[in-house]
Amino acid sequence: MNLIINTNIVRVATIAFVLVVVSACEGEGSSSSGSTGSVTGVAGSTSRMAIQDDYLYAIADNKIQLFLIDIPKIPNPWATVPVDWGIQTLFPYEDYLLVGAADGIHILDNSDPANPSVVGGLTHARTIDPVVAKDGYAYVTLKNDPQASNQVADQMNVVDLADIRNPQLVKEIGMLSPEGLVAIDNRLFVCDGPAGLKQYNLDDPANPLFVDVIRDVDCNDVIATGGVDRYITSANILYVITDTSLRQYDYSVSPPALLSIIETESMSADALIKALSGKMQI
Repeated sequence: MNLIINTNIVRVATIAFVLVVVSACEGEGSSSSGSTGSVTGVAGSTSRMAIQDDYLYAIADNKIQLFLIDIPKIPNPWATVPVDWGIQTLFPYEDYLLVGAADGIHILDNSDPANPSVVGGLTHARTIDPVVAKDGYAYVTLKNDPQASNQVADQMNVVDLADIRNPQLVKEIGMLSPEGLVAIDNRLFVCDGPAGLKQYNLDDPANPLFVDVIRDVDCNDVIATGGVDRYITSANILYVITDTSLRQYDYSVSPPALLSIIETESMSADALIKALSGKMQI
């Protein structure tokens, strides 16, 4: 397939996620790898928003803001959950929300989507740490925070979720400068800064096996569509987000093949949340 370069400016990271969320509400949409039903999309791990049933969850300063989205085009501000962890990311997994925070992973029971509550977590040195989960394991990237007093090596952690209230660290994998990641089918894709987009095999989910790397992309986050439960019209596509572009890759081949590049301009998640809260036009 020919490479297509589009010079249109788009506001990519949070806008892309909202489009996925709205699609999920109006049709089949996206879901986490651990949820029930057909998996046609997996949200990015650095997302500050997540969705379950008729609720959208968004990080807003020191709280998680809930929106009722039973009418997708009119998100209705709902409850708020105050927190004091320096929260950074949200990821839905089965009946839980995995919250990446400055001090570790926090787990919220979300069996009642209108009233999430804290049930467990795993702490570590202060870092920036996106998290995804699949088949009983969480995968967490720890990127060193230069402003933190207690430094930690850049790495990816594998966490056993068998006891959801008491998750256990089972493996550490060295990284260069990791950020976003996604798990789909038996694959794990990790954005490792200048080291590129890395692919791991998850046949043994406790021991990710390195497969290949795309070295010419310094990415921040990655979103996957397709998978074994995909609809016939859904392709195996990775949406890879960098500081200046949104790239599409076909991951049905190894290493994934570049399909297109769209130049981008970022929009902060906080700005998007404020827009949603005020029901402003974006």
